[in-house]
Amino acid sequence: MKTDPRGRDQTGGAPLTTGDSSPDVQNDRNKKINSPTRNDCLITDGGTTAEQVLDDNGAGQDNDYESKAYGGSEAAIETIERYVAEHVTDERIASSRSIANSATDVRIQEIGKTLGAHLRGDTPDGFLADVEVSKWRDTSPVKWVFTRVAGEADTRRSRQLQKPNLVREITRATGADGARYRMVERDGVRWERANTTIGWMHDVLAAVCEAVDYQPTAVDEREDLDRREWIDQLTRGGTTDVLERALDIDAPGVRRDWNKETLQTIHDVVVAGRDPIEVSR
Repeated sequence: MKTDPRGRDQTGGAPLTTGDSSPDVQNDRNKKINSPTRNDCLITDGGTTAEQVLDDNGAGQDNDYESKAYGGSEAAIETIERYVAEHVTDERIASSRSIANSATDVRIQEIGKTLGAHLRGDTPDGFLADVEVSKWRDTSPVKWVFTRVAGEADTRRSRQLQKPNLVREITRATGADGARYRMVERDGVRWERANTTIGWMHDVLAAVCEAVDYQPTAVDEREDLDRREWIDQLTRGGTTDVLERALDIDAPGVRRDWNKETLQTIHDVVVAGRDPIEVSR
């Protein structure tokens, strides 16, 4: 058997003295010690877990979380405000997931961190001014208690429906054709999404004009042009422009697909039969 000057077995690489190990074995040990994960759990200095890192520094790489100074994300603040306005009539218990599920552009973690910041007094002035917020329990997942202390909830049916069901009910009321539905998934959460064609938008606009007795000026100026024929020539952006004038609403940034707020207004008029003056924004 050959040995090197340090007394190692050159053929098998096994240690010859107590406490001395082969380079391969030692490298494996170093990898395990220095690895950022152990037992599928993130380890940092001091044995901090991934969950603790998120608790201390926020969650989500694109939302400007900054340790305990975090004051809430704009998307989460808007989602929570809308949820409270539409669902909290007296007192309501809700999880961060259920609040996040009422929108499609906000992470669950954002909701929880923003409400946690609100309890610390770090969110902007005026946020949730009409309700008191407390924790229903501290065990995971945390649930939140919202107690209304001022104002009233908007209990219109259109405010309780998600976009796919708004599209369904508007479709049934107007006979519009061209709505499509599909399931999407993000961060392990699945939800339904509705997409509408320009033909569907034309059908709905025609129904809105009929309901509110709106006659576009361009049609009035042409005796040979029927209103529906004129509507069918509109682009998506043009359809939205006419809808805004017919309902006296503002649908900012909605050129190709009407957002939830626009659909709520349409629902109020063509499904619930409300006066446009009551629902205009």
